[in-house]
Amino acid sequence: MTTPPSSANYEAPATSNTPAMAEEPHPPPSTTTAPDPALPTTTPSSSSSPSPPLSSSSSPEAPSSSAATPTHKTPRSTLQTLRILLLRTLHRLATKTDRTLTRLSTLLSTPRGIDVFLCTISYTLKFLSAAITKHLNRKLSTLAASVAQKADELLLLPGESFVATFPAPRRDAVLAKAAKSSQALYAVISDFRIFVRLWGLLGLYTWAKGEWKGADGAGAARQRKSWKERILKGITWAEIGSLVAFQVLENGAYLSSKKVLTSEAWAGEQGAARETKWWLWSCRFWAAYVVLEGARLGTLWYYAGEEDRALEADGEKEGKLVRERKRAEDRLWWRDILSNAGYFPLTLHWSVDGGLMGDMAVGLCGMLAGGANLLDAWQATA
Repeated sequence: MTTPPSSANYEAPATSNTPAMAEEPHPPPSTTTAPDPALPTTTPSSSSSPSPPLSSSSSPEAPSSSAATPTHKTPRSTLQTLRILLLRTLHRLATKTDRTLTRLSTLLSTPRGIDVFLCTISYTLKFLSAAITKHLNRKLSTLAASVAQKADELLLLPGESFVATFPAPRRDAVLAKAAKSSQALYAVISDFRIFVRLWGLLGLYTWAKGEWKGADGAGAARQRKSWKERILKGITWAEIGSLVAFQVLENGAYLSSKKVLTSEAWAGEQGAARETKWWLWSCRFWAAYVVLEGARLGTLWYYAGEEDRALEADGEKEGKLVRERKRAEDRLWWRDILSNAGYFPLTLHWSVDGGLMGDMAVGLCGMLAGGANLLDAWQATA
């Protein structure tokens, strides 16, 4: 009786990338059942040589794992893997781009977001223009010195001169155009930022109105104010006054530069001198505001430790709330410190006729001032 191959010795091909119908090898011989006693059995005669029993190892139907494995499917599997990786990468890129564009739209939907964004961009352009111009001038000076040294070696007669003309390299020509374009775009952005401040007095009025109502409320009037509150209140009103003076002077100088003010006081050399004077004094009042803002931040830093210790002593729950509030206040404090650290040199620079710094220093200070505010505004859109 023929012994079928056992299921333990049968190995199915380990391939998962092809359909089951194509991968399945020839089925093993069906298991021979015991002869039914009701049916006659065939007994081999002595003349016929008996066939040796087929073992599972010598069975011709036993599939070989190496012969049954479809080797031509491997490249297809690799291509599918690459396709999946590519699709995942594109999906992540699209998701990240969508998130960035959404946050940028949120940032540019507010006046403050527009201002800090344009401030950072404009001073970055200012710095790049100055850096490129300085690089080209240094390169030109080196070339001129080399030509002059070679010209000294020539034997020139009295009255003769040596003129050398060199075509500008393509790279230098591109850099020169980039510097010029950056400076022009900086001027456009700067002009726009001044224009949208023409109605800045309305915001200052709202600020002053809020401070007045908060200070002279019925409940607050009966309470005794601490030294910290008194100092901060005085600094705030001084800041409002300095910004009002700054805004009035800047508006007048800007409108005069655009030929909007055409009275005799703003005409001719007298008008030009008045315009310059108003520009300078507007920046001086801006510098006064920056100094007052530094005093306000110093006051907050001085009284911060004492207040935190007093509030944390109220209990564990209050301590957690204080830590959260303190973390937010610290972030705003550092933002204002960095911003004013960048603005202070700029206000001094523009408060003096002729300035105090070069364009690269102006660009760096502006990038610090605008970048600190832009980072905070960008985090708020998350």
